[in-house]
Amino acid sequence: MKLPKNFCIAPFVQHTTHPSGSHSPCPYLGGTSWSGNNKQILSQWTSSDLQELRQQFKDGAQPKMCNRCWHEEKNGKRSLRLRLFDPVNHTSDYEFVNADLVKSQVDDYHSGPRVLTIKNGNVCNARCRSCHPNDSSRWIADSEKLYQVLGKKHYNLNQDTVNWSDQQIDQIVELSKNLVRLELFGGEPTYNKKVTTILERIVAAGHAKNITLYINTNGSINIAEKWPFVHEFAGVELGVSIDGVGSQFEYIRNGVEWNQLVDNIRAQQSYFKQHKIKYWIDSISTVSILNVYYLPELKKAVQQLLPLAPFWNLLIKPDHLFIKNMPTGVKQAVISRLGSDPDYAELISVMQQPAELAHWQEFLEITPALDQIRNENFETVFPEFAQLIAQHR
Repeated sequence: MKLPKNFCIAPFVQHTTHPSGSHSPCPYLGGTSWSGNNKQILSQWTSSDLQELRQQFKDGAQPKMCNRCWHEEKNGKRSLRLRLFDPVNHTSDYEFVNADLVKSQVDDYHSGPRVLTIKNGNVCNARCRSCHPNDSSRWIADSEKLYQVLGKKHYNLNQDTVNWSDQQIDQIVELSKNLVRLELFGGEPTYNKKVTTILERIVAAGHAKNITLYINTNGSINIAEKWPFVHEFAGVELGVSIDGVGSQFEYIRNGVEWNQLVDNIRAQQSYFKQHKIKYWIDSISTVSILNVYYLPELKKAVQQLLPLAPFWNLLIKPDHLFIKNMPTGVKQAVISRLGSDPDYAELISVMQQPAELAHWQEFLEITPALDQIRNENFETVFPEFAQLIAQHR
């Protein structure tokens, strides 16, 4: 099948949906591309917005809503678009993507998605620095306190807890009969009781044996204990958010303990091997201003634990944590420390872009304010980087 070089298979095979009724063609867009009151997932899948996007890709366009992928590719990074399916080389990083699936779904996608990515509201047990109230219910109170301290609105102040309705759960279970992959994102899916209900019902319906289950998790919960039925799925993949080591991890991923995360990963590795489950565990390490100076230490720790190198997930929002927005002197010191390791080449390319220094001032303002609210201390946890910042104020 001849496809344009800018073609993306995602809107033909994958759907990302959120309990609020918003949805997106892929996880990069977080399930929030199109908002509204359409909570019927199959109706979202056949919506005019999504059909228009599919046509744009057939026509070889570069839709603006997909700027994250275009931005990554411009900077030498293999975007989700290319990892899912490279239309030039006809390759994919995913086993379920093959020529037959591509052809069948491009020609006739109306029966529903083959990959369902569910953003499970904002029910969460952590309040990560890189997060916000829309994705973490524990952030709601902090966003209000931050407004009181700074007198500025940096985060949503009117966010409620959002979760699946019974009707939406019914839809997900019905769609599962057509799925080859189910992806769980947060909030924190392992903490969400509604997610447990969804998985139990998929297992009871007999659909789990055909589905690879992917879980994007903060690592705080051992799924082998939480979901003893998980071995019923065809395979299990865990993307664990590891953004630092020890106290730095606990600062960035507030609410999760480093030692508990390590124990959970080891217990899950043992469980999967014991039950002869096809599994994969890797580190989805979100790179931000907070941890970019310490990536060599993070890489070493992750390789000892998994033992795979981290997947560097570049944080773009919020702007005050985007590594592009550091001042020149700080960037140069960070780049020098990262050295010539090719693992950091894409990140260095991003840091070499012009900064928007107004966002750096936000970083200098928000960080100590959150420290005050949470009784934490950036300078104590990141002493070397804090000293570097002090030299370039």
